[in-house]
Amino acid sequence: MPSRTTERQPTPRAGLRRLTAAGAGLLLLAGLTSPAAASTTETAAATETVAATQVRSITWTLCAEVPTMSCGKITLPVDWSKPGGATFELAVAKRPADDPAASKGPLFINPGGPGGSGVSMALAADARFSPEILRNFDIIGFDPRGVARSHPVVCTADAFAQPGETILPRTRAQYDALVKFNRQLAADCRQQTGPLYDHVDTVSVARDVDAVRAALGAEQLNWYGASYGTLMGQMYAELFPHRIRSMVNDGNMDHSLGTWRFLLSESRFAEDAFQQFVDWCGKSTNCALRGQDVSKVYTDLLAKADAGTLVDPADGSKVSNWYLLDLTQFFSSRPRWVQLGAYLSSLHTGTPSAAVRTVRAELTAARQPAVPAAKRSAAAAELVEDVRPHFCQDWSLPIHGFSELDALYRASVKVAPRMRASVLALQSMTQCIGWPGKVNNPQHTLKVKGTPTILMLNGLHDVATGYSWAVNARRQLRNAVLVTYEGTGHVVYHRTACTRAAADNYFLNLTVPARGTRCAANDPALTTRAATEPSTTVRW
Repeated sequence: MPSRTTERQPTPRAGLRRLTAAGAGLLLLAGLTSPAAASTTETAAATETVAATQVRSITWTLCAEVPTMSCGKITLPVDWSKPGGATFELAVAKRPADDPAASKGPLFINPGGPGGSGVSMALAADARFSPEILRNFDIIGFDPRGVARSHPVVCTADAFAQPGETILPRTRAQYDALVKFNRQLAADCRQQTGPLYDHVDTVSVARDVDAVRAALGAEQLNWYGASYGTLMGQMYAELFPHRIRSMVNDGNMDHSLGTWRFLLSESRFAEDAFQQFVDWCGKSTNCALRGQDVSKVYTDLLAKADAGTLVDPADGSKVSNWYLLDLTQFFSSRPRWVQLGAYLSSLHTGTPSAAVRTVRAELTAARQPAVPAAKRSAAAAELVEDVRPHFCQDWSLPIHGFSELDALYRASVKVAPRMRASVLALQSMTQCIGWPGKVNNPQHTLKVKGTPTILMLNGLHDVATGYSWAVNARRQLRNAVLVTYEGTGHVVYHRTACTRAAADNYFLNLTVPARGTRCAANDPALTTRAATEPSTTVRW
């Protein structure tokens, strides 16, 4: 078998330089680790007054990808506290209701991220929403400020180059190097992007959404937010509660957690999701490891990766521990279990498999920074899109030096011994260490008053936005009902007829499901990706 010294490491994902680790913790040590944000509701009235007196217009053209839809641009303030200052263009897409006479107004949608494209989601709306929703709503997708078509945050490709371990610093020297890298990258991205770089927080996004609503001439909007899109929904509910006709938040963020609770809860979710895979794989005829001790196979593979001896049979390259952890967690969300089983089996037996190439390609695509087409130039430095400032402006998760990071990781390993830490959470946190920008929208207990009942959907075994997050967010929203999907997977609207009906009936008739409503898990053969499962690279 050929051998190479090139080590397979996680590649940057959509601008988030993901460094893998694992974690959860024995103690929920901290509540908020930063002062609570100034109440967003206090400025809502002033903000809406500005919007009402300066209703902006959208310039529409036919969408090149789907000519039956309209794509538009709306000019908005970079800084909403300075509405007469610098501006940028926000990209919007509209799929008109199949029956305009029956339209119940605009249904704003966002797939999460941060960094997910709502325009792309709208362009694919026919595959994502039921015929009844498409008949009765104008689907409105938007790329949040600093994302994709909406003046993306960009950096020079060379600025992402960083030698050595960056996922989880294991020495003070590595920690100091990471701080230096984060600061240098931020300076490069700010220079390449301009003033918008410092104003890509979710509160600003919520204000953008309301400006689009006003431009559409709608008194109220409907909202479907998935994953990180639920944070957008929560912020909109704080700012503009009376502008909501209906709101569905699917795969819910809990924006009240401090540093320790954030990572430790996420690491528990990763460990729990992996256990669901182990339980299925050990008995399913569709798993390549059926009949074996799946957990032991995995821990043996991880031990080899730790020792630097795990080799990918597809090309002879070494598989690092962080790459194995990242891939395992990424594919722990159904319906990717068949692929995960095939990959682990290939590593275990040393036998190349076509499935391995598919798994690696999907993970690479999910991690690769986007290159905005408008920014490509043979004469200029290559620019890549980066979404770390979106997260770093929404979350204050301070880590006070290497010693605290090390203690945090060790606590995480105790509650997630196989996954060690949530790769997604740990990398999101470490990318902000030493980051010189301002946290515009730090965590706080939600202050929502005057909304209609908000519908929440969440799976019991969600690797990214676990069930406890949804329960805590429901308590904060107060006027909300949580529908529980009793299975595994991130975002559940499309999982079963039960979850879809709960959301559709609510959107169409404002019928709120009974409190405590639960939908049984869907357990398809999982021989291939479920037809109803939209492909996505967004983790939150």
